[in-house]
Amino acid sequence: MEFEAGDLNPGEAEAFARLADRGVADVESLVASGLPAWARRAGRIRFLVSSQIRISRTKHGVVYLPLERVKNSSAPYLHETVHALVPSRGNRTWLSEGLACYLESHVSETLGGYDAHVFTQAGNGGIHAAARRTLAGAPGRAVLPWVGGYGDPPRLEEDRSRVARPFYVLSQSLTKHLVEVVGLEAMIRAVVTGRGDLGEWKRGWLAALG
Repeated sequence: MEFEAGDLNPGEAEAFARLADRGVADVESLVASGLPAWARRAGRIRFLVSSQIRISRTKHGVVYLPLERVKNSSAPYLHETVHALVPSRGNRTWLSEGLACYLESHVSETLGGYDAHVFTQAGNGGIHAAARRTLAGAPGRAVLPWVGGYGDPPRLEEDRSRVARPFYVLSQSLTKHLVEVVGLEAMIRAVVTGRGDLGEWKRGWLAALG
């Protein structure tokens, strides 16, 4: 765990370090059985917290979190922990992000920690209802071709409100549907291997949403 000097007092830094350590253990307890030996972590996950970081992300096993989100308990540390523990192949952004959203909500709802609610307050319990509302609007319908497919919708990074928000909501909803249909282990294997045509289940998901 690394912080900028003076940004957090020792108590705040220690509290977040404990929270992150527990989050890593909780996420790992759920994903380990689905990971092939080569994908399992060999060392500690490094968390870097800084006021210079604008958007949370994970790269090469390092979790980058904005300082203000850590200070106000809205940092998506569980979401990014999933990315650090479950490497993604196959250019299916919806699957990698949907799994991270799903597990962030699942861990916070059943094991502890908090859900950052970056794109929705719904959690797993309300994500399908949120997806229905999202699909009722033009932004949701615009990103739908990339949910269950390959690549990123245009301006995913730049337009967090009209592109990223509906894309993440729909990806979490489809992921939750697939976890219930094929199981969590199958979803994890699909993320790390890039194999498996999960898009074929999209029609069933949309039908279930009504």
